[in-house]
Amino acid sequence: MDADIGRTSPVGIDQEHSRRSFLKTAAWVTAAISAAGVGGFGVATRFADAQAPPNYPTYQGLGDAAILGFALQLERLEGAFYAQGVDSGLFSGPALAQIAAIRDHEMAHVDALAGTLASLGAPVPPPPQLTFPPDATSSPARFLGLAATLEPVGIGAYGGAAAALESKDLLAAALSIHNVECQHRVAINILNGVLPPNNLAFEPTLPFGAVVEAVAPFGVTPG
Repeated sequence: MDADIGRTSPVGIDQEHSRRSFLKTAAWVTAAISAAGVGGFGVATRFADAQAPPNYPTYQGLGDAAILGFALQLERLEGAFYAQGVDSGLFSGPALAQIAAIRDHEMAHVDALAGTLASLGAPVPPPPQLTFPPDATSSPARFLGLAATLEPVGIGAYGGAAAALESKDLLAAALSIHNVECQHRVAINILNGVLPPNNLAFEPTLPFGAVVEAVAPFGVTPG
């Protein structure tokens, strides 16, 4: 693939800079939590205890580890979806460059979330057995229509979980992903011809149950 793909994004995202910046943030978060120890935030203890959480109807009580683990699965879903778009042959030029950039961002989010969980001694959930509609890549319109439905789910999930994250350091890292996901929504709007592409004054949040229901058909479950 052309080395310049990802640097021609309509929203001006440089995928390598994005990846380095977030991984640097995640590394800083891990170091800060390790330095805090038992006498600090006590985050390591909460992560170690967060094994096989029950099916909470809300993010509250789920625990930081379970929230990040579910976010990891959502990022895996989006990364795999956009990888299909890149490989489908449906797109070329700037449209392909944009979809490739989003794919790479999602993969960078996967690496960062998995690395953060592992560094904190929390379980890293195995990749889900993903299922996509058989016609997901039947046409550019169908693929971009699915993208337009997936992006608000990821954005809403991060927004909904923010208040439940106990570690403010992890909250900062999660919000750095949320901001990029919002840019993805705008980029997909551009490809879909939505005018104006940034058509929301506020990004809606989604409760935990709504996110679980939205992604269950794709094979993504919490816990």
